[in-house]
Amino acid sequence: MNTQDVTRSVIRLELARAFRGMESNPKRTLRKLADLGKVCARGSVQKEIFGIFQQCLRYKDSPYFSVMQNLVRNVSAENLTTFGMNLGYNSWTDGAKKIRAKRDNEGILTSWIQILDLSQNEWTAENLNAFIDFWKTYGVCTYAFLPSASFSENTFLPEVFQKQNDCAFLWFLPDVDSFCINLDDYKDVQNVMPIFKMEALMESEIHQILSAHKKLYGVYQLYNEQNIRECISRKSLGLLSSLGTPFLFFLSEDRKSDTSSAASRFAVDTRMKQAYPFLAVDFYSDITRINEIISGDPLPIHITERMNRLISSV
Repeated sequence: MNTQDVTRSVIRLELARAFRGMESNPKRTLRKLADLGKVCARGSVQKEIFGIFQQCLRYKDSPYFSVMQNLVRNVSAENLTTFGMNLGYNSWTDGAKKIRAKRDNEGILTSWIQILDLSQNEWTAENLNAFIDFWKTYGVCTYAFLPSASFSENTFLPEVFQKQNDCAFLWFLPDVDSFCINLDDYKDVQNVMPIFKMEALMESEIHQILSAHKKLYGVYQLYNEQNIRECISRKSLGLLSSLGTPFLFFLSEDRKSDTSSAASRFAVDTRMKQAYPFLAVDFYSDITRINEIISGDPLPIHITERMNRLISSV
């Protein structure tokens, strides 16, 4: 075993111990995890994130205690550990180290995440695996698939998820049916977070099915300048409590990053002030913030639609 394998094994062991501790003393366990994470963190992203966790968990009534307790209760330890390790260690620690090395040695700036629109029919398991294998050499271990109504069957994605078992996948679905078509194929997949449109999730029973199988999932809201106030209204946010997930993503319809937008400001404010028992993420602007932490450059948002743009996008 190399050093990275040993580190991963130690982290997995500590996480398993923490999940057991959550059942009896969630507050103490979470604080110990945050302290341990800050001490062991090597990457700048992890240090900043664990520092935020420490600050948030100082409040004895922090809603994050109930968030984490519900996660451990409702999502399998294997799902949480695999997805969390692939995102937190493979991407934000080991991956971030490779990204900085590319910047320092070759002058190549790379985002920590690749965003794909799979609506073009040319995408197959073979060329999607080739795409991911290529970017993993650059340190990229997180991939997001944008919602696409024309890409509804997704028959080859389970094969990709299982082959790329060291990566984390954020899968924004245009509707519930896109996921239900091959639901049985995803029961053993641990490294993907399906993310459903809030309105679609409320009109279906898929969140109950996912909870019964102890699977990780999230919800998203599409927004623009006209409807953002409605998206962050108390009425809209209050509906989250019935959906069984603490992960709320705001997805800008124009696919642009704007850290000064109402959604971006709301996501940051609500995370720090802990006004709600969920984690709000403004997808594009938070990607930009993490890019800046990793490489010192916010980088423009790039979305890959066709395989032939692979090399030219580097």
